[in-house]
Amino acid sequence: MTRFLFLSAILFAASGYSQTNCDVLKKENEALQSTGKVLLSENEYLKKVLDINKPILETENENSTFKITKVTGNKTGKNIEITFLVEAKDENKKMTIEDISFVDIEGIEYKIDLFKSSKTFPQLAKDIPLKLTFSFKDIQGEPMFIKIFRFKTTSQPEINSFEKIRSGLEFKDLKVNWN
Repeated sequence: MTRFLFLSAILFAASGYSQTNCDVLKKENEALQSTGKVLLSENEYLKKVLDINKPILETENENSTFKITKVTGNKTGKNIEITFLVEAKDENKKMTIEDISFVDIEGIEYKIDLFKSSKTFPQLAKDIPLKLTFSFKDIQGEPMFIKIFRFKTTSQPEINSFEKIRSGLEFKDLKVNWN
């Protein structure tokens, strides 16, 4: 009988202690939920970044990846901007981009506006994308598509500056989003 009374007293004390600890558990639960909201907002941010850098067209050349992410036209400024990411896959390298132009659906060729564009001599680090934006001015009308966007590249590794690789790149049928 004493064992029964002793066990009853222990259970009664334990249940009493658990009731007083309930408020502390509620506070800890609220703190964890607010931390979860912070993590959720960070995840949403990362998803938006991935959507921003989602390529429209992508190609690989000279162990470098070229991803066009955005083609926008400005009605008031009568210009078109092409934004893309360049990423070196094999090693750090210096690149020269030249003869940059595009042809619209009507066959009109436009040359780059160097004053409003990114530098055409990017330094690429291995596996780190670099964002470049090329601007073209004096656009006639509002073409909905760019028939061909082309440029020439010359790449040279930082280790061996005498080794140069030349190539030409073309992207076809790019849709222009006008503002």
